[in-house]
Amino acid sequence: MNIEKQIQEDRQAKLTVEYTTEEFEGYKRRAAKKISKSTKIPGFRPGKAPYNVVLNHYGEGAILQEAIDILLDDDYGKILDQAEIEPSGVGNLEKIESYDPPTFVFMVPLEPVVNLGAYREVRKPYDLEDFDPSEVDAFIDNIRRNAATIIPADRPAKESDLVYFNLSGEVLNPEEGEDGTITDKTPQQALIPADGEENENEWPFVGFAKELSGIKAGDVKEIQHSYPEDDGDEDLQGKTAVFTIEVQSVKELELPEFDEEFVKSMGNYESVDDFRAQVEERLRSEHQNSYDETYFNEILNEITEKADVQYPPQMLEHEAEHVLEDIKGRLNQQNMDFETYLKLRDKDEETFIEEEIKPVAKQRLERSLVVDSIIESEGLKINEGMLKGHINEIMSEMIYSGQIEEMQKQMGKEEFSRAISMEGVSRTMNKQVIERLRLIGTGQPIPEDEPEEAVKEKDEESKEVEAVEQPEKAETVKDVEEASDEIEAEEELDSEFEESPAETSEETVGEASSEDVVN
Repeated sequence: MNIEKQIQEDRQAKLTVEYTTEEFEGYKRRAAKKISKSTKIPGFRPGKAPYNVVLNHYGEGAILQEAIDILLDDDYGKILDQAEIEPSGVGNLEKIESYDPPTFVFMVPLEPVVNLGAYREVRKPYDLEDFDPSEVDAFIDNIRRNAATIIPADRPAKESDLVYFNLSGEVLNPEEGEDGTITDKTPQQALIPADGEENENEWPFVGFAKELSGIKAGDVKEIQHSYPEDDGDEDLQGKTAVFTIEVQSVKELELPEFDEEFVKSMGNYESVDDFRAQVEERLRSEHQNSYDETYFNEILNEITEKADVQYPPQMLEHEAEHVLEDIKGRLNQQNMDFETYLKLRDKDEETFIEEEIKPVAKQRLERSLVVDSIIESEGLKINEGMLKGHINEIMSEMIYSGQIEEMQKQMGKEEFSRAISMEGVSRTMNKQVIERLRLIGTGQPIPEDEPEEAVKEKDEESKEVEAVEQPEKAETVKDVEEASDEIEAEEELDSEFEESPAETSEETVGEASSEDVVN
């Protein structure tokens, strides 16, 4: 067996493997014997028919195919070893170049290569704005609206009223062959926001609900809106649309008093001040996490753009499959099948994959490879204390969702625990990468690796402090279930961070944009 190796620019190894006629003849005879064992040849017991008889009975093509299968099973690992190849995935037989002499061409994906360049020289100021305490009041007002009593209002709509209406919309001057219909008399409801309030995800455009001020039951109002060239919905970019609002009713929201009785109905809170304190703590944490995520993405994008990232095409194809499955899963949650989504986007699957799936997959893959390379270059290792905290956090989230028993049943407890552990590792390492990039971006000193004994000593001290200062953490599924009562108050608070029902349509089937789904 002679092997010619060629490393290609796309991180694949092209292996041209040539056998002697005698070597390949041995595989052909083994193939004929295997065929004769699994089939009936008149006059011969299984496996006893001579080679020429099998050849005449089944033909050379069947023997060659079986011989190649045996060769791959026996020799593929040996071929990689002899060629000194460390594959990143499964290779494939590209072609049979010749049968005389027997010559096979294999394409083998190699491990990706990432050159980060001078990534430690990347700089970006860390400018976290001060938390605005007024967000606490806005949040409390929102949960009061959620708990409000809805009362019919026989008057024009005003701020904080709930308006029910049918909405029709169409694009002005649609292109030839284009269906200009955006929506056709779909039932909607909208809460007229207070001055200064804005919902960036408002449909059909930001600021629409404010247009409802002053209308009353029975009114019909027409609104014309021009979408910007960079609008999130590609189908409406740069176009002008006309919307017709047929008002059904106007409702007033009678908000409950924010007092001791109200906060106790929200969970196990000691007082109004206790409730406000917990809301503020959660909002401050979200404020910090949101900025950290933005900062991380921006500095990681800059590092990725400057890095030289090479990987085999199979990795991109695999990532694209993941992105596509993610989209189908999200569409399923919206009760929409993928075929319907493609029709709404007026695209076939192949075009959608090339134009929208692969660019997202490419970005995700390259960012992931860069992060892995940063972890390796920086010598980052899992922080055990942080890992335990994240596992506890994940388990609490599962309890909040009410899905823990169902997931255990579907996956089995062992697989479920493994999945939770893997997610905990992922969150822990991501947190450490974010912190390291913040140090790099702001030009702060990078802590040197500590001696192993010092790390162990610090871990032991950390465990002692946790035992004294923190409640016992649930480390198993059973423990977390038993601890669920202790976090009931947090569950109630978390539920209030969800979107208010009053701000969404009752029956509208919203068209999912590619940006919403892909991202």
